[in-house]
Amino acid sequence: MLFVVEVGTIVFVSNLALSPSELTTYKNQYNSLAPVLNSSASGQLDAIVANNLKVATIELVPAFGLVLLGLSIYETARVVEAIGIIKGVPVALALANLFILPSTWLELPAYAIAAAESVYLVIAVYFGFKKGSRYFVRELRFLLVSLLLIVGVLVVAALFEVSEIQIATGYPDGAFYALLTWLPFGAVFAGVMVFWRRARRDAPEIEAREASRYGSQDSEGQGQTQGETGAAGSPTRSPSTEEGGANP
Repeated sequence: MLFVVEVGTIVFVSNLALSPSELTTYKNQYNSLAPVLNSSASGQLDAIVANNLKVATIELVPAFGLVLLGLSIYETARVVEAIGIIKGVPVALALANLFILPSTWLELPAYAIAAAESVYLVIAVYFGFKKGSRYFVRELRFLLVSLLLIVGVLVVAALFEVSEIQIATGYPDGAFYALLTWLPFGAVFAGVMVFWRRARRDAPEIEAREASRYGSQDSEGQGQTQGETGAAGSPTRSPSTEEGGANP
């Protein structure tokens, strides 16, 4: 759901009018990417991975992740619009250049997962205080799964982006050949879905086992308490039995 909102926001905001000051700001931001674009493939990879992980880490901040995601998406949309203006092409073409490559379809869902996790953490803390720490511990397990997924997807997205840049700038008609990166994208997407489904499938089983363990521990504790109470309040021989034994 957040991914759809991301795409819709980028399309909408990039078609809004840019003020002169904003245009200057985002032109400078785009021009600052020149050293990265002109560096070696390894240099591009390092820079892109570092930037992707920085954005995702910021969006994981509890309670503020959605706001920070919104700011990130707004900047992305404005930079796309500025690129269209710099290159003298319609915004629609600049958007097509963004969405036609697979790296975008890896980065945006990863950022959405990070922002969603920031909300789940707040909810987990609330229920942890209200109903017990195991609710918070459970969310920490989901957080670990999300972090593994986010880091893995963003690193792969950086590999795709570097490949797209290298192909587009290093070969005649490279922009067309860059579309060939969609071929390995299918395998990556399938792997991500398998990982996510297994994590979602196994988590309820783990929770059920933990709930059963907690339940058995509670039952044993209650049984021991009742047994101790019964032993303290009920003598082994009743008064009537003692009287019967004294008077045959």
